[in-house]
Amino acid sequence: MKDRTTRSVQRLIELGICQPSDVERARDEAKRFSTPEFAMRIRRAEKLLGAAGDPTRIKMLLLLSEREMCVCELESALGLTQPTASHHLSMLEQAELVERSKKERWAFYRVRDSPVLVLIKELTSR
Repeated sequence: MKDRTTRSVQRLIELGICQPSDVERARDEAKRFSTPEFAMRIRRAEKLLGAAGDPTRIKMLLLLSEREMCVCELESALGLTQPTASHHLSMLEQAELVERSKKERWAFYRVRDSPVLVLIKELTSR
């Protein structure tokens, strides 16, 4: 195990803070993160969290969780220009957090069911 263990981890083992079997077990558990399938899941999580990790987009998701809205409603509610609102909505749509529908020439957005939305609601309700 020594050849795969950093000096700091080796020191913790020597001090009795970490057990060699626990370090090896953690390595074994982490191997599943290296599979192509899990790499896809991590990229998806990164995309979702990145899209939701902006104050304006969080506000949009919270507003859209109440009801479907036209872009112009979101612009007005959040004091955004049309290009800025569209940029944020596009990021949310690419992350599959919202879906867009057209009614004549107007774009309407609604939130999609997502654990990210549940988390945002939970974090902002406290």
